[in-house]
Formats: sequence, structure tokens, C-alpha cells
Amino acid sequence: MEEETVNKEDIKYSLRTVGLKEKNVVLVHSSLSSFGYVVGGADTIIDALLETVGKEGTIVMPTFTWGSFHDQEKVVFDLANTSVKSEVGIIPEIFRKRKEAIRSHHICHSVAAIGPHRKDVMGEGVRSFGKGSTFEQLYKLDAWNLFLGVGFSSCTELHSVEEYMQVPYRYYRDFKGSFVILPDGTEVPSQSVEYLRKKGYINDFKKMEKVFSKHKALHTCRIGKAKIINVRIKDIFDITTAL
Repeated sequence: MEEETVNKEDIKYSLRTVGLKEKNVVLVHSSLSSFGYVVGGADTIIDALLETVGKEGTIVMPTFTWGSFHDQEKVVFDLANTSVKSEVGIIPEIFRKRKEAIRSHHICHSVAAIGPHRKDVMGEGVRSFGKGSTFEQLYKLDAWNLFLGVGFSSCTELHSVEEYMQVPYRYYRDFKGSFVILPDGTEVPSQSVEYLRKKGYINDFKKMEKVFSKHKALHTCRIGKAKIINVRIKDIFDITTAL
């Protein structure tokens, strides 16, 4: 069976189909392998995103290291060199290395961003999802949440609702004694806290796609083998908070 082939123009057409426009701020969760064969690989997808939002738009991608760091007593987080490929995939890994990208300081939930709002979405590097975090900033900027070949199991914005509502199955831990190495080599103490699930609990976020669809909040299409979903972060937060 011949593999599905996708090029940059295909991707740009799909992004416009789900409502992405110039000047938008958008957080992107992604899976390169979900598309089939993408001509030019991860760089093609990144270029398509940047060209769609234009010079006045901002692309944000997760550069999470939760799997590596959340249960460690002390952490050294190197902004320039700590890889994210094994946790969030090759697209964010390539994206964070672009010369125009900057990366936030949260030990477990950093993001990389390119565009005029890149500094605005960095957050304070303290809370993972709550007040002062990247995810609060994205809400304030009326950003979109774009899912490229992944579903709501990857929706970090739903953790913001958990922290806002102070759910009983999560608790805070800090990273005292941990450090962040800045791109210039300077080492600074970490201020990060993490909002962790207690043992024995899981998140079942897949079911939220039907909920958001019922509220007519989703913009969807298919490209290659991948399903594309675009939804405003305000809708994710407000609908889920009400529930």
C-alpha cells in the first residue's frame, strides 16, 4: 500500500481550513508520524505554521521534560541542550533549536515560541499551569490550541482547569536545590513548582473531544492520515471549568 504523501501547501491549506489565520497565537501539539510521509519532514510543518500566522503571529510548542524530571529530587535543566524528542516528538525538538526561538524556564513544562508574542507566553517559570504560567498567558492572548495528528490526551490546557479548581487529587512540589542553565551558560536557581497527580489517579482527557464538539467549539479536517483539530484555549478552559 502506497504511503500518503503530504507537502507544505497541503498543510497550509488544512491550517486555513481549521481557522488559523495571520496574527494568531497558537499552541501546537503534534505527531509527525501521524501524517504519513511529509516532504521535508518536521521543518515543512514548522514552516507551514509560521507562514500561515505570518510575521505578526506567534507559534508556541511544548518542550516538556516532565517524564525525565518530575520525580527527581534535584534537577539541572539546560535550556539549550535538554532534548524533548522522546517526550513531545521531533517537531518541537526541531522547533526549539531554531535561532529565533526562545524557551521558558519551567523545569517540567517549558515551551518554545517564535513570533512577536514569544516573550509574553514565557510565563514566570514558577507555576506549571496556573497563575503566571504560560497557559494563563495563552488564555489572556486568546490563543488557539492546535492538534496535529494527536487528540485531547495531549491537551495540557486541561491541567490549567485542574489547578484553577484546586482538584483534590493533585498536590504541589518544588524543585529546591535545582538549577536552570540559560542559553549563555549562566546557571540560575529554579523557581519552579509542579502540580502533580497523587498516586493511583489518572487523567482521561480523550472524552473531552465529544464534549467540545457538542459545544461546537472544534474546527477539524484531515490531511494525509492525520486528523487536525483547532480550538480556542478560552473555550477549552471555560467549557471545562463550567463542568
